[in-house]
Amino acid sequence: MVTFVVWSLASLLLCAAVFLVASVMENGDDDGEGLRGFVRDFRAGLRNRGAAPPPPPVDTDMDAFFAANVEEAPGYVDADELSDALQRAQGRVRPHGPVIRPLGSVRPRAPRTGSSPPAGDR
Repeated sequence: MVTFVVWSLASLLLCAAVFLVASVMENGDDDGEGLRGFVRDFRAGLRNRGAAPPPPPVDTDMDAFFAANVEEAPGYVDADELSDALQRAQGRVRPHGPVIRPLGSVRPRAPRTGSSPPAGDR
């Protein structure tokens, strides 16, 4: 039980440290308030939790939504480029693949008897 409490406290402290670093990195141009500014902003956020009214909903149909967000630039993944990369990878892998022997060319091993392996199999 003590181990659980220790790890829980450690994770909460680590979480607070991450929030502090994120706050300092976001407000890098401030006066360097550090921990004091972080605590002040955190408390202000807790006090004003429901103060801002939510934005009004936007009614639009799917066709208008997708038509407004069309990009003419090429996508992140180009199909031709991906196909070329896969062909190159296949060419590099194929020669080093597993050796496939014809059926019947490999003799099965004799079943082992006893608890210790034979001297030749060690």
